[in-house]
Amino acid sequence: MVAGLAGCKARRAWNGLAIFHGRRAWLCWDPFSEQDVPVLVKTPLRWIRILRDAVKLWLDRNAFSYAGSLAFYTLFSLAPTVIIAVTVIGVVLGEEAAQGQIVANLQGMIGPGAAEAVQNAVAASRIQASGLLPTLLGVFTLLVGATTVFAQMQYSFNVLWGVTANPDRNSLLIFLKQRVMSLAVVLAIGFVLLVSLVLGVVMRAVFRFAGDWLPWTETLLSGAEVLVSLLVIALFFATLFKVLPDVVLSWRDVAVGALVTAVLFSLGRYAIAAYLAYTATASTYGAAGSVVLILLWVYYSSLILLFGTALTRTHFEARGKRIVPRNVAVKVRHELIND
Repeated sequence: MVAGLAGCKARRAWNGLAIFHGRRAWLCWDPFSEQDVPVLVKTPLRWIRILRDAVKLWLDRNAFSYAGSLAFYTLFSLAPTVIIAVTVIGVVLGEEAAQGQIVANLQGMIGPGAAEAVQNAVAASRIQASGLLPTLLGVFTLLVGATTVFAQMQYSFNVLWGVTANPDRNSLLIFLKQRVMSLAVVLAIGFVLLVSLVLGVVMRAVFRFAGDWLPWTETLLSGAEVLVSLLVIALFFATLFKVLPDVVLSWRDVAVGALVTAVLFSLGRYAIAAYLAYTATASTYGAAGSVVLILLWVYYSSLILLFGTALTRTHFEARGKRIVPRNVAVKVRHELIND
């Protein structure tokens, strides 16, 4: 009888202790922890943590300053980049049609005034010199101008990934490699734009042919154009995220970040256009209004691009993968030092 009472008391004490620790564990539960969490809850919590870490990294690495640098360099690289893109697209569609399509896209993003300023800069930047030496000098200047912004973009990406150029390697070779890689990105831009334009023409032809027997043709065409545009933009960002950073990455590593960045960019460009139209920035700055519009649009777009880079890194690390620099780079350790 005594043993039975002792056993009951011990059982009650154990149950009370278990309830206490259970309540304590519930009160101390970390909403970002994935332990003992249902799958339907675990996935949203995982993405919330990834987004939280991306925002923290984006702010800690001073993305606003690097976005300003990208906007400044873009001002000088925009015309040469457009010229090279027009040349690539013009091989298939003709230069006039290619330039018309690019200018039309710019008008939708930054307004007709700023797009006209870009068009004038492109016309003024074309190589018109005669003779071998002036032509070669013009081509060299054009290539340097077009690749400058992508060299700065690569540096910004490396800061977010925590890598830098290897000081033991030849600086001149690293510089030349960066320029060649940047030129490859410029050519890729022209190719992506060409694919986008060709797909647009094909879709219009298909829906025009099917318009007699397919209902809601215009609605379906608009939806298809939005989807194709989103996929093309995502492909462009995936190319930037994979090629430019001095980190070993696969296409799978950059796919999610590129798609999220494409969605944010597609939504953001309408918001930026509405903001610029609402604030009447062009009239405020007078003759320099078109240049300021370009700078503001590139600045806000660069912020989205750098956030996409930060998101790509946090998603990469959340999958348990380690950052491996390429042979031209080394990892950088960021520490906060308190005096």
